[in-house]
Amino acid sequence: KSFAGVLIVLVVFLRANSLINSANYSIDEHITVTKRIITPEDDLPSLRGVLYSVDRRLPRTVAISSQNMNMSMSEPTSLTGTPYTKDFQIDSVSSTNSSLITPEWFEPNSLELIRGYDSDVCKPKHDWQSKSFPNCNMFHETNLSEMKFLTSGTIRSVFELRENIDGHVNKFVYKSLDFSGRHHDVTPERVNQERKDALVMERTTGSRFIPNIHAYCSTVVIMEHAPRDMQSYNKKRLAKNITISPLDRLKIGIHIASGVADLHSIDFTHNDLHEKQFLYKDGVFKLNDFNYARAMYDNTTTSETCTLTLSKLKEHQLRRSLEELQYRVGYEGFTPSTPDKNDVWIMGDLLYRLLTDTQVWKGDEDVKMKLVKRIVAGKRPQIPKEIEKSNDPAHVAMLNALDMTWTYNWKERPSARAIADYLMGELRNITGEESPDIRINFLNDRSR
Repeated sequence: KSFAGVLIVLVVFLRANSLINSANYSIDEHITVTKRIITPEDDLPSLRGVLYSVDRRLPRTVAISSQNMNMSMSEPTSLTGTPYTKDFQIDSVSSTNSSLITPEWFEPNSLELIRGYDSDVCKPKHDWQSKSFPNCNMFHETNLSEMKFLTSGTIRSVFELRENIDGHVNKFVYKSLDFSGRHHDVTPERVNQERKDALVMERTTGSRFIPNIHAYCSTVVIMEHAPRDMQSYNKKRLAKNITISPLDRLKIGIHIASGVADLHSIDFTHNDLHEKQFLYKDGVFKLNDFNYARAMYDNTTTSETCTLTLSKLKEHQLRRSLEELQYRVGYEGFTPSTPDKNDVWIMGDLLYRLLTDTQVWKGDEDVKMKLVKRIVAGKRPQIPKEIEKSNDPAHVAMLNALDMTWTYNWKERPSARAIADYLMGELRNITGEESPDIRINFLNDRSR
């Protein structure tokens, strides 16, 4: 049967003196449960039926009907008298008297939270970029009492969630906004960050380099479990003086560039790239954490991708791409860039770290400001001579990719996809295989 063409409705028949609008109703112990498959064209069944839209291009819609079994099937029971919440407002219900919860019931406000574009001429490339696709029932079906706390970030707490089916245990990650007020209150902007995080993972489901999402509802997500992140591993690895082969570094470079490229393919940019955003799972580092992701906009006049208007951003919202550094120091040659090219430049910082085991940005603020001025002046961070002069083809490939990311003119800077394709091509040349294995396996050794 076609999944998109059928819906399963559970019909529960209760014999009661009064089902709704009675504070003291009694329920007979005899309950009959039946289950049948209906098509969307069928009338909704008695008591309660929930109809979910199968069109994933729009937010899911829900239709609810209710029926007292002592009444005829043609006389629906009104639900509006039920005390849903203490602050329930009757005028919040659609004036069309429709039982469908549709977008007309509310005014989406995510577009009001966008920063960095000229809103007079810039509009989202896709209508869905300002929407969400929650599946809250997944959380009601989950036993949250068995979760294990893992860690807590600036605004979110992370738990490990287990599902045991016939002795087979699957692990997932449960992320929730903190409600403790330690760092931030739960505001529309925070909720919107969660919306973007879930939306990006949902839209990139086909990517091997971005984690899978399993559920999302307002302030929480359930996603793929990944045991390590790149930053914590590198810290432990370097403390033990463990080295990585040039070929494995090349493979990780492919992971990084491919994750960014897959993100850009849905017209979103990351806007917060650093080591900790890459999680390790099944031999691959996967790009994660899209709370600060930015939808790419089109200029309605030129039909080109909108450049960023940095004057509309606050200081803490500026990152470390070349263009943002130029803007910070008032460089005369500054020209606004598209946000994807900013990601590509910062991706170079990650490749530099991968290639040299050294951070680009280190030291106190005075040291960092000197580096800002050097970069704006066209000078790059130094590369160790043994790597710069290396004849190892993996080193050469990584150096070339670094040159691509740090192309000074953003209009000539290659895309993340072009860099990922280049690195993959070099891996094919090195291995002599048309479909080389891009996985790394040294992380499976717990001693590392």
